[in-house]
Amino acid sequence: MHALLSLSLGLAALAPAAAQEGCQPVAETVLAALNALRAQPQACGERVWPAVAALRASPVLAESAHRYAMDLAARDRIDHQGAASGSLRARLREAGYAVRVVGENLAGGPETLDDALAQWLASPAHCENLMLADFQEFGLACVNGPGRFQRYWVLHLAAAARQGPSSR
Repeated sequence: MHALLSLSLGLAALAPAAAQEGCQPVAETVLAALNALRAQPQACGERVWPAVAALRASPVLAESAHRYAMDLAARDRIDHQGAASGSLRARLREAGYAVRVVGENLAGGPETLDDALAQWLASPAHCENLMLADFQEFGLACVNGPGRFQRYWVLHLAAAARQGPSSR
């Protein structure tokens, strides 16, 4: 709990002073918050995960996360199974991202990035996604919707498949 409070206080210092339109945080704030979180060991349920390398922002993953957040808002659901595109791997394939390893964190309702991260840290499976060393890139989106959740958060975490020299 103390680590969560410290993280929340640290993330609050990263928030921009100006109000943002909608709920999408500024990209630099998201990058700093995720990498600050990953730079510290995290207790995910009963397992403590060590600090891991920083993530890079991926425009492809950000666009995929945004499209899926829009889908969730339109359906007023928090569900890993998409209406049209099915699985996360299928959604990323459609976006043109060649996946080696992938994870997805969803949240409905949190008002801020700090709130969404705190919710994910409190869930062992979502916390493990945040701390998995295999992930190298991320894309995050938050959209407002008229439904019961009001805000729909999608975080895509991934590492691209290695593109070796073509063999003939």
